[in-house]
Amino acid sequence: MTDGSYDSGLSQSGQGQLSSSYTDALTEALQDVTVADYIGFLANQAGLSVDDALVVKAAVVAGDFTLSNLFAAAQSKIGPVDGGSITDPAPTMLVNGVEIDLTAILTGIDTETWSTVQASGKKTETIYHTREFYTDTREPADFDAGWSSANQPPSAEPILKDLTEDVAASPIDLLATASDPDGDTLSVVAGSLSFSIDGDAGSMTPPAYLTVVDNIVTVDTSHPDLQPGGAIDLKLGETLTVVVNYTIEDGQGGSTTNALTIEIAGSADIYSGTESFTFQKIGGDTTERWFSGSFAVETDGFDGIVTVSGDADLNSIRESLGGTIDSSSFSIVGTDSNSSTTETLNPYSKTVILSDADFADGTIAFEGTFSQQVANGSTVAVHLEYNYWA
Repeated sequence: MTDGSYDSGLSQSGQGQLSSSYTDALTEALQDVTVADYIGFLANQAGLSVDDALVVKAAVVAGDFTLSNLFAAAQSKIGPVDGGSITDPAPTMLVNGVEIDLTAILTGIDTETWSTVQASGKKTETIYHTREFYTDTREPADFDAGWSSANQPPSAEPILKDLTEDVAASPIDLLATASDPDGDTLSVVAGSLSFSIDGDAGSMTPPAYLTVVDNIVTVDTSHPDLQPGGAIDLKLGETLTVVVNYTIEDGQGGSTTNALTIEIAGSADIYSGTESFTFQKIGGDTTERWFSGSFAVETDGFDGIVTVSGDADLNSIRESLGGTIDSSSFSIVGTDSNSSTTETLNPYSKTVILSDADFADGTIAFEGTFSQQVANGSTVAVHLEYNYWA
């Protein structure tokens, strides 16, 4: 290596001595506190925390590191001085398990020329080399001398909470996953919270079933909005997603944003269902006085009551209305003698109690027939009321 240019004719012995001498010289230079500080800065810029980077700096000052690729990197330079002209490989330092690229250290800011004499048989050769490394004579353009004392912003991991309707929920700490590298006390920025329900645009006002005091979120899973007939009315198998976005600050000017996602699963509630059917007798033929139909119902139905009612001429014994409601039957028969000729339409009503088994197929089927003698214009209404889980 002569004046920064590598001499390929240099003997292997000469190359080895040059490599060893170069490594020793650079090792001594790197242990300078100012240079070690820059190495700590590089480690911090690469993602190492301030505390860990300071440990790296102390290890460099103590000489607890190893160097690799120094001589090979020097040979790869396309120019005599600038470390930025190193092509491959990069000179590296391994300290505390952290590998640091030293290319930025070898900037050509400060140079020193040295030589040694190697006896090789009858030939004596002089080796020249320019070593380059950062010193406090000039700071690199990107170096922040206060990097180790500057405030570091806090960090936080997103929070996910799975809750179930009607099951009491524990309070949620918005700072549960937050930390600060400087050990500062963290808080949630007042007025920074926004609430998004099932992916909507969001609002600064929390939903009625959610309260926030300081950094604590409380969810009322039994709030009326979540119950049958409420604004949301979660059913079994349905989920409500609430996202709380907020900002965390460290009191020293550092901040970060985070999100709490709450998923509330619906539980089975009791609901009431109703279905109705109407028919009017218009003649004596079977098709004119016979009716049938069915109601689609929830399979978890129970406490079912069917009311058969209307206005009809059901006075004499010969006048009647009968039929079936699923597995049950009903019958309404006049009580006057058969000689009665009264055709007055009077209100009537009959109830049929259904069993849980009637709901198992999801259908309540019914049919019925007026006797031929019932006056035309008589009506019937089949009305179902029942409870079900959902």
